[in-house]
Amino acid sequence: MQDVLLLAVVAATFAFGGLLMGKLDHFLEENGHGQEGQPLPDGNTLRLGFCNPMAAGGMTDVLEQCSESYPDLSVRMFSGSEGELLKGLSAGRFDVIFLPGSAELPAHTHYNFQAVSLDYAPVMTKYGGFPIEPVTGGHMTQNVLWSSGTASAFTCCFLNHLEEKFTVPDQVK
Repeated sequence: MQDVLLLAVVAATFAFGGLLMGKLDHFLEENGHGQEGQPLPDGNTLRLGFCNPMAAGGMTDVLEQCSESYPDLSVRMFSGSEGELLKGLSAGRFDVIFLPGSAELPAHTHYNFQAVSLDYAPVMTKYGGFPIEPVTGGHMTQNVLWSSGTASAFTCCFLNHLEEKFTVPDQVK
């Protein structure tokens, strides 16, 4: 009789545990969909968007300088199309975006603009840590856009160091 009672208690525990895990999985799945690929609204986060992820690799020196001034700074980098980045900047999801030098900016864009010359640099894949090496060498001109009205101290620090290191002469507007 005790064995049957013990078996029933163990079975009930497993069933209850399975039910709880199912509810937890459902909760995490529901809340995770809206956050995937979205920049965090954290006040200590600098959110950068790139059309070409190879441009992100050249930012290490600038980001190191910023982290010396702001040790609590967290950086998130995103990659997307020109249209996605422009929409994200206008919606406040990005602090700074980098578009190709050849990109045509919409006439209604009311953001600060600066041209910078960046080196092509390898990037690492998220899973497996495999490097993606650029085939071409040299520099690429990128248009940097940001909104001065909502620029945080982190953003200003980043832009100042970026300007010191990578400004393209005679192309700053």
